[in-house]
Amino acid sequence: MVNPRDSLISLLGVVSGQAALFACIFLIGRWDGPGALGEFNYQLALATFGGTLLGLRYELACVSDSRRESFGALVNVMGLALVLATLLAGVVAVAGRAEYYALVGYAFAAFAQIAAGAFLNSMRWYGWITVSRVVTNCGFLAYLLLGQVCTACAKVGLFDAYMVSTASVAIVMVAGIAVIGSRSGYAFKLSPGFFADNRRFAAYILPSTICASVLTYALAIVIPHWYGAHVAGYFALAYRLGFFPVSLIGQSIGGVFRRDAIGAIAREDARSALLNVYRIYARSLVGIAALYAIGGLVLFDPVVTWVFGSKWYGAVRFFNSLVPLFALQLVYVPLSQIFLATRAQRTDFMFQLLSGISLLTALWIARWFDLSAEASVFTFSLAGAALMAGGIGITYRVLNANLVRLSPAA
Repeated sequence: MVNPRDSLISLLGVVSGQAALFACIFLIGRWDGPGALGEFNYQLALATFGGTLLGLRYELACVSDSRRESFGALVNVMGLALVLATLLAGVVAVAGRAEYYALVGYAFAAFAQIAAGAFLNSMRWYGWITVSRVVTNCGFLAYLLLGQVCTACAKVGLFDAYMVSTASVAIVMVAGIAVIGSRSGYAFKLSPGFFADNRRFAAYILPSTICASVLTYALAIVIPHWYGAHVAGYFALAYRLGFFPVSLIGQSIGGVFRRDAIGAIAREDARSALLNVYRIYARSLVGIAALYAIGGLVLFDPVVTWVFGSKWYGAVRFFNSLVPLFALQLVYVPLSQIFLATRAQRTDFMFQLLSGISLLTALWIARWFDLSAEASVFTFSLAGAALMAGGIGITYRVLNANLVRLSPAA
């Protein structure tokens, strides 16, 4: 059932990690300007997108009630990701684009953290997940501060430094889990049967993730190309600060909600338990989203002006355009975990496919009519908000369908 302590620990990890990242963004913006921040955000979005897809979403199998099965899943997905990352590095070498090695390295390191975090989630070791999130961004923050007094450190690129920090934490996490597995007698064995048994993740969740990534990464990737790095810097600030609550809730409460939903389905009173879990989380999320929307519209302008200066006012216009999307995402992203908990991957895929097509169409319309950067973002935001509202309704339909299935009379 619902454990508030787990949610609070997970929430603390995301808050602390994001606070450190905010400090990094602040320093980059103050010391290097919008252009550097826009370029860093572009590289981070592109590499994170690659890391999300690197395991073909098989890492979702790492969340299990069985620790042995969770460990076996981690071994298999890490092997798969290593093969794919090596192939990507080979493509980069053939293309002669050495600057992309850092992106491939970050993608693999980020994936390793995701997969290891899924195993720790199964163990209910939310505190260690919290530590990993905090240390990654604190390591990058330390580099930025050290770069002001160390000439050699300052010569390292911003994204290269962030990749090193991420990779260092990933190595420690994976090594620690390997020790746990060895002491517990778990097998370090690659099994083709694992990929066959869990093919639903690659068949449904992978395409869904690709489509969903349009919402998460499309603007960060296209704005630098369409409007330049300077404008992209304003957008990066608005998006990073504004998306923080969505990321916070999605990574912390969303992960715990999925674990609680899986646990509820395994109970004898599964029907009432699952309904209770969904209601508790849904009501809480709606309240949080309302507070976020009101508070953001009131406070974002004075906070940005006070912290970054009046020259960053361009970020305020972007944020105001994105508020409807962010508020509804804050509700939908955690509740969408019901698709995984109930294995409704086909429903998730169809919705994400519709979302991806709709959002790409919105971007095409913005480009076709040669809209300004602010107007393009607002068009994208309205389309995304409408889709998120529909997605929330779909999570409720999936819940009801499973309540019928779990009913003793069914």
